[in-house]
Amino acid sequence: MPEIPFAVILASYCVEYHERNNCSACTSSGCLRLADAALTLDKFRAERLERHRLRRATA
Repeated sequence: MPEIPFAVILASYCVEYHERNNCSACTSSGCLRLADAALTLDKFRAERLERHRLRRATA
C-alpha cells in the first residue's frame, strides 16, 4: 500500500476542520486554506487514479 504524503493528510484535516468550524481565515467569499486543501486533495486523487490506470494497463 503506497504511503500517503503528509501534505495530503494535512489537507484532509483542514477540510474536516472546516466541516465543523470556521477558521480565522474564512470570509464570506470563501477560505484560501480550504481552497488550497481542496486543490491538494484533487491533485493527489488525480495522480492516484493515473497510477491505477497505468498499473491496470500493464497487467
